[in-house]
Amino acid sequence: MSHLFEKLKIQTRFLLLRLARELKKSSHSLPVIRESKSLFAKEIKIPVFVSSVCTVALIYLMLFIVFGITWRSMIATAIFVAVNVILFVVQIKNKERAIIRDNDAVVLMSFLFIIAVLICQLVKEYSSPFVTPVAAFSLMGAILLSQRIGVLYAVSLSLVVAFLNDVRFDIFLVILCSAIAVITNISSIRKRSDFINVGIKVSVVNVLIITMFYLFDTYGISQFEYNLIYGILNGSIVTVLLLVLMPLFEKLFSRTTNIKLIELSDFSNPLLKRLMLEAHGTYHHSIITADIAERAANVVNENVLLARVGAYYHDIGKLNNPQYFIENQTLGHNPHEALTPEMSKLILISHVKDGAFLARKSNIDNEIISIIQQHHGTTSMYSFYHRALEENTNVNIENFRYQGPKPQTKVAAIVMMADSCEAACRSIEEPTAARIKDMVEKIINNKFIDGQFSECPITLKDLELIKNSIISTVTGIYHARIEYK
Repeated sequence: MSHLFEKLKIQTRFLLLRLARELKKSSHSLPVIRESKSLFAKEIKIPVFVSSVCTVALIYLMLFIVFGITWRSMIATAIFVAVNVILFVVQIKNKERAIIRDNDAVVLMSFLFIIAVLICQLVKEYSSPFVTPVAAFSLMGAILLSQRIGVLYAVSLSLVVAFLNDVRFDIFLVILCSAIAVITNISSIRKRSDFINVGIKVSVVNVLIITMFYLFDTYGISQFEYNLIYGILNGSIVTVLLLVLMPLFEKLFSRTTNIKLIELSDFSNPLLKRLMLEAHGTYHHSIITADIAERAANVVNENVLLARVGAYYHDIGKLNNPQYFIENQTLGHNPHEALTPEMSKLILISHVKDGAFLARKSNIDNEIISIIQQHHGTTSMYSFYHRALEENTNVNIENFRYQGPKPQTKVAAIVMMADSCEAACRSIEEPTAARIKDMVEKIINNKFIDGQFSECPITLKDLELIKNSIISTVTGIYHARIEYK
């Protein structure tokens, strides 16, 4: 036995040295940590290799200790962990590339799994296996990461619970069915109070499967009643864990869930209230832009809720100087007439930076802040550029560009197009369907030629679908109505 532990010691030392080298190589490319005094506002940046290896090693040691420190259990645990790793790798490698490239997402995936396994072990020691809240962690994986990962959690953690309890098939099936039941209906979860319904569903599924095994004479009457109590209790524990842990993980790992997006879309939000009261024109523009962006996102299978909410907040930076933006100006009064083109340019550029600042101050999620920063990309302010040319023919157009960055995602690009098309089509004096179509095509083509979509994964087919959607939506809003007498 001493020889065994000596070999383990050597292997552990070798692994730690390798991890240290990997950390040293990866540290220069890690994203910058957000500047914030709040612990939960700081992003955890750990290389994917490190978090993956540490998770596998930790899960192996946790299970190895539970199964017993023998050669047989060491090999059996290694096979069990290897099967789970292969299951995850095969399913995630080609189908969840975005998550693999996201350090925070991989850390979250690892962290959730470790906590779940730890709870499985604690439940084995102090309670019934039927109370193990695998459904909670499977649903958190599905909401915070992806539905596929949620299903992988359900299968893998159900196997862990079954193996910890003498490889009992009844336990595996009860835990798995309750987890799958809540994941398959994930689209119905629109607010946090829906977690109560999740808990009820878990309890009902547990009761049904436990009753099925009882009718197959798997349990006696006393054991059946005992299992039923814990199966029902499982639903309550799942609800509590979801209500407590979901907001924590959303904040700690910067995950923007549909639940959070729905909360941000509530017009009682202080920023949206201010926009409505202090910059009514911008507020109206944002509402229409959100409708356009939502429909465009739908035709290319992007997150329609993210597109809508991103459009709601994209111009909140105009709150600092609302009167300098045309949609908020009264007839006959334009404060830019008293300013130089350079000063006007600085005011317009500042609304992007001001918007990002206001959003961070109000704890708006990073994905929304990115849309705020990217909705103008590096486009030019042609009107002020041409005014500057009248005073000085040597003016460089590059000095009249927004500072970017360009859109990094399809949703950010959609909001950019919806924003520009709405503003331009609103200014058409006689908005016929043909004029709206020409205007939308001109705007999108100009942005494409200007290279505004060069940093996001949008295709020509996507642009065609988005263009047609925007034309349809804007035409329905702005085209001239027939006069009835």
